[in-house]
Amino acid sequence: MTRPTQKLVVALTIVTALNFVSCGKYEDGPNFSLRTKKARIAGEWEIVRIGNQSYPDNGYSIELEFDKDGDLKFTYNYDGYSYSSSGEWEFSGDKEELELTLDGFITDFEILRLTNDELWMEDTSQGQVVEWRLEKK
Repeated sequence: MTRPTQKLVVALTIVTALNFVSCGKYEDGPNFSLRTKKARIAGEWEIVRIGNQSYPDNGYSIELEFDKDGDLKFTYNYDGYSYSSSGEWEFSGDKEELELTLDGFITDFEILRLTNDELWMEDTSQGQVVEWRLEKK
């Protein structure tokens, strides 16, 4: 290749890479991930905040476990007492929302951030916006 052709190839590669990286699906990122959304969400998560309330707090903790096959486990812990409930989860068609079904109740969340270690989402079902923040265990 001649020198001008090499420069053109490098320039096109940089422009393409920048365009690709800047096209993140979620408002708060990430802009790029090699893992699929399903692979990132699968696993055990601990809720660290719902709205203005931080967790764990005074012996309270809440955990969600997402299986790759769509099963969901919700666990609420308080001073040695534990309550668990099973349900299902699924992404919306565009994977920008997450639907959780527990005990017959369906809650839709808008995903703000989904990384290997963080899940931020908003619940608007009660007529107000409540942000949930979770961290991978």
